[in-house]
Amino acid sequence: MERFRRPLAVICLVLIGILIVTALVLAVIGTEQALRLLAADLFCLIVVPVAFYGYQMLLNAKKKDQEDDQE
Repeated sequence: MERFRRPLAVICLVLIGILIVTALVLAVIGTEQALRLLAADLFCLIVVPVAFYGYQMLLNAKKKDQEDDQE
C-alpha cells in the first residue's frame, strides 16, 4: 500500500491544479451556467483534499496495525 502513496499525491496535486484553473476561468466567464459549474468546482476543491487526507489516515492506521501484529 505504501507504493501507492506518491503517485496518488501527484494525481491529487494535478487534479487540484486543474480545479483551480477551472475555477478561475469559470469565475471570469460569469454566465449563469458557469456560476453553477463554479459552485461544483469549489465543492470539489474541498472534497478532493479531504478524501486524500482520509486515505492517508487509513494507510497510516493499517501500517500501525501491521506493525503491532508483527511484534
